[in-house]
Amino acid sequence: PLIRPSLIEPLRQYYEFKLHGEDRIAGLKARHIAIIPRDQYRYGQNIWLAEDSGLLLRAEVLDEQGAIVEQVMFTSLELHDQIPEEMLVPQTENPGRIVALGGEPGAEMSTEERARWVVTKLPPGFKQDMERWHSLPNKSEPVEHYLYSDGLASVSVFIEKTRDGTSGFTGTSRMGGVNAFGRRMNGYLATVVGEVPPITVKQIAESIQKLSEN
Repeated sequence: PLIRPSLIEPLRQYYEFKLHGEDRIAGLKARHIAIIPRDQYRYGQNIWLAEDSGLLLRAEVLDEQGAIVEQVMFTSLELHDQIPEEMLVPQTENPGRIVALGGEPGAEMSTEERARWVVTKLPPGFKQDMERWHSLPNKSEPVEHYLYSDGLASVSVFIEKTRDGTSGFTGTSRMGGVNAFGRRMNGYLATVVGEVPPITVKQIAESIQKLSEN
């Protein structure tokens, strides 16, 4: 996680930070920091930072019971003062092939077509960081995307129009540390996704309301 020193104090309202001594990861000396949530709306984390550079060497995401649901770590690491140019050459089987992702050109919504939405019951500390409208593969219309964060954890809200006879994800889903909740709302489908507990995505999804047609 990218945590600037200036953000630590605001985060202390929602997380407790504890030093858990030193360790060695991928042959480097590291400091172990535990990030403990103060409520049920966010996950805990263990992170190991290289002592000399602050490089993240290992990270664990912990669920409500303290079990590890996701982890990533270096098993070996080679550091360079300068990156050799040959290491920056793309390693692809067909470097001349271009793949375009997204919908058809010109599919962006106009300001008049955008439906405005609001989350009326955000968990404590979460604020809207971003909103945008963009095309996704296999979607005929642009999807509205809202991002909410407490400064450490983040949750994405995707809202799209539904068509008669089309199915969409509803209810709960989980993969590792990522939880999702889908909900239909008068011709729209809202999908809330984030590396947060199920209660967080469910509360956000169930409190989404449409402000207006413009």
